[in-house]
Amino acid sequence: MLRRSLMLSLVLSIGCSCSRPPRVAEPRPGGDAGIGGPADAAEPPPRDAAPPPEVAGEPPDSGAPLPPEVAGDDEHPVRIFFDEGKAEVPAIAHALLDAVAERLRLRPTEVLRLVGHCDAREKPGGAMELSRQRVNAVRRYLEEHGVDTNRFFVDARGDFQPAGDNETPEGRAANRRVDFVFEQGMMSAP
Repeated sequence: MLRRSLMLSLVLSIGCSCSRPPRVAEPRPGGDAGIGGPADAAEPPPRDAAPPPEVAGEPPDSGAPLPPEVAGDDEHPVRIFFDEGKAEVPAIAHALLDAVAERLRLRPTEVLRLVGHCDAREKPGGAMELSRQRVNAVRRYLEEHGVDTNRFFVDARGDFQPAGDNETPEGRAANRRVDFVFEQGMMSAP
């Protein structure tokens, strides 16, 4: 119980520690939507202007702003955390994973790299396997929620890329995670 309370406190403190406003996707010249790119676009249309007609084959919301929890960047990556020694996706992460699935639906040219990690004390000799189990649990969740398997890649790193100090409980908790790295790419043809 104490461990779950600590984990919840850690997740909430990390999520609330960002004091900057969320970055909103701005259209880039050439029609490519980016996250937090320079605002090179002309003045926005007046609020009472009719929306532009949809183009066939183009997703209707491809330039929609992303919720801050799935925007992600190098300083504040999108990630979920796991209980010690466990590979089950925690219930607290379901809303975030649903938002990730929605992001991929709205941005059909993005692909997702899932990177699994664990702390240095988990499963001696089996750190790589535990991180692989974690990343595969996230992969299964996304597949079950409609994300095409061609839209993401999985990678297990074991305890080789810690996000925190493995000598402290907080640091070890920060290392039990799966990171989400969004990249531009094309979905393979069926």
